[in-house]
Amino acid sequence: MTLRAFEVESVEKRGNDYALDVKILPNRVPDASGHIGLAREIAALKNDELRIRNYELGTKEGRKLTSEKLVVKIEAADDCARYIARMIDHIKIRPSPAWLKSRLEVCGLQSINNIVDAANYAMLELGQPLHVFDYDKLKAKSQKLKAIIVRRAKKGEKIAALDGKTYDLNQEILVIADEAEPVAIAGIKGGTHSGVSELTKTIVLEAANFDPVRIRKGSLLLNIKTDASYRFEHGLDPNLAETAIDRLAGLIIKIAGGELLGGKMDVYSKKVMPRHLPLRVEYANRLAGVNFPPIMYEAALKRLGFAYQKRRAGEYHVETPTIRQDLEREEDLIEEVIRMWGYEKIPAVQPTAALAAAKENDERFWEKRIKDFLAGAGFTEVFRYIFTGESELKTFGLDWQKLIEVANPLTPDYKFLAGTPLPAFINTVKENESHNTEIRIFGLTKSFSKGKGNLVKGIDEKKRLIVVWSEKSESSDELFFRLKGALDELFESLGLAEHWYDDSISNQPAPYRTGGSGAGLSVTSYQFLHPYRAAEIKVDDEKIGVIGELHPAIQKVLKMKNSLAAAEIDAEKLIGLAEKEAEYLPISRFPAVIRDIAIIVPEEEKTETVTNIIENIGGKLLVDSDLFDYFQDEAMEKGRKKSLAFHLIFQSPERTLTDSEVQKIIDKIVKALEKKRWLVRK
Repeated sequence: MTLRAFEVESVEKRGNDYALDVKILPNRVPDASGHIGLAREIAALKNDELRIRNYELGTKEGRKLTSEKLVVKIEAADDCARYIARMIDHIKIRPSPAWLKSRLEVCGLQSINNIVDAANYAMLELGQPLHVFDYDKLKAKSQKLKAIIVRRAKKGEKIAALDGKTYDLNQEILVIADEAEPVAIAGIKGGTHSGVSELTKTIVLEAANFDPVRIRKGSLLLNIKTDASYRFEHGLDPNLAETAIDRLAGLIIKIAGGELLGGKMDVYSKKVMPRHLPLRVEYANRLAGVNFPPIMYEAALKRLGFAYQKRRAGEYHVETPTIRQDLEREEDLIEEVIRMWGYEKIPAVQPTAALAAAKENDERFWEKRIKDFLAGAGFTEVFRYIFTGESELKTFGLDWQKLIEVANPLTPDYKFLAGTPLPAFINTVKENESHNTEIRIFGLTKSFSKGKGNLVKGIDEKKRLIVVWSEKSESSDELFFRLKGALDELFESLGLAEHWYDDSISNQPAPYRTGGSGAGLSVTSYQFLHPYRAAEIKVDDEKIGVIGELHPAIQKVLKMKNSLAAAEIDAEKLIGLAEKEAEYLPISRFPAVIRDIAIIVPEEEKTETVTNIIENIGGKLLVDSDLFDYFQDEAMEKGRKKSLAFHLIFQSPERTLTDSEVQKIIDKIVKALEKKRWLVRK
């Protein structure tokens, strides 16, 4: 079984029986979720005959007709492909016989009474869920003719279910109703209002075929999983319903007595017919990699119970039974035949096809460059879900009303698509803080916002680069500049030499408050960042990201001990600019000269202004200028001053620079800075 069909997870002896725990593949639930289906599979694998009992009623129908007492209505054929109802009168509700109790117990089901047990037994046997209603409890306008209606629930309707709970229903949920109210949640759970009891005398048997998607939605909305919903969700054969209801009727008459009413109500809007598929031996052998003779294919089709006609040499016309919903194309048939032979018997053969290299993907190329650089700089790549919830959004002061809500969230924490992935990465740091004194992580992920969109209408999907650095540090502002330095090196490795940091907006005091969704890459959309230590990352005048320290209030709420600095960057813009700026520059053969310079400037002065003066005076020989230190002692803070220290790297591609030559440039830079009435320390 495990090699040819389904994994058998355990075999356990229980009394005189053996219980097999079989993991049925999802595509095989329609035909193999019952004992007869598994027996059919085993018979095919063993090339043996399947011997099953006759599923005819085994009893005569009475003169009273079901149609005189019951009518079935289906409001939408898409919701219910088929609904069959039979009726039995004068039954006796009592405990089930010992053999029935024993078999249900082996299968993990508790005995309730002979009627309910019979329905469960028939379902386990055939794989078709069945249900039984107390006819006298169905409400109707006329006592002579009652109605069973398959419809969507109405807004505000409720139902008390057999599990003792009351469920709120909506228009996404399919129900079985009488003329007054719902009596069952279709394909999922019966209602107490119509359930059988010791006083029940007349019953209605139900065998139906419901839309798998509708049952799946109802199950998720109500958070109910049952044996019936599991089977319906995978799509059953509508033709199985007739066999199952006759089996149940005969079984109930046998163990509960009663009179079977004549005929049945069968609403079957579009009959499902067997599929007809081709099977070409030459094509099958090519896919399998083995040259099987036609007789082997014929033998396999017979074992599977598939009717076939031979069209010409090596070509067959195969009719598949309707219970095999998974067989849709010729390749499915070929797989069935090879499965009968055994995959393990097919020899391993080296592929002989000519393989062409895939075309290089520019986006993947630059993403790999980014990942390789950050990994080399000591950062670890992490992966986070693209969802968020009200709890996380509230903590970080983000407005969930501007986000896109998920129709069927897995949990309340995944209720929305994230407008900014940064809080999730900060939470990752929080979760790992107790195990590490320093955490450096990054990730390429996605953000979502309302807009024209490239995913579906109304959704704008963007790729984001998140970089977070956390460690125990006496000076939190030092961590900000260390992260900034890492980003500077990343940008320069991508050829973005003209990037800068616009901190003008962050010089204005901003309290922590609920703000935007985070989708705009503006400091004002990231109120969870420090009001005085946050900046927008720009190339020319275009914003490509934000960088900042975590707001002290957020740090307190999260109970984080370490300092944290983080950046969120528009990866699509970053890659686009990298492609535009990428060019080859030979490495100079001549040594570089490095000088350090520190400037004390007013607190409100932008770093970019200082950098522009240095680089304009430095000219072509100044190949790089990096801010490596930000300093402010108590005296400077009182005087509203700050110290900025830079590494200046001078180098020529043509010759070795002399100290005097470099000093002349330094003197010009100092003179230009002092004109601004700034104090320069060399």
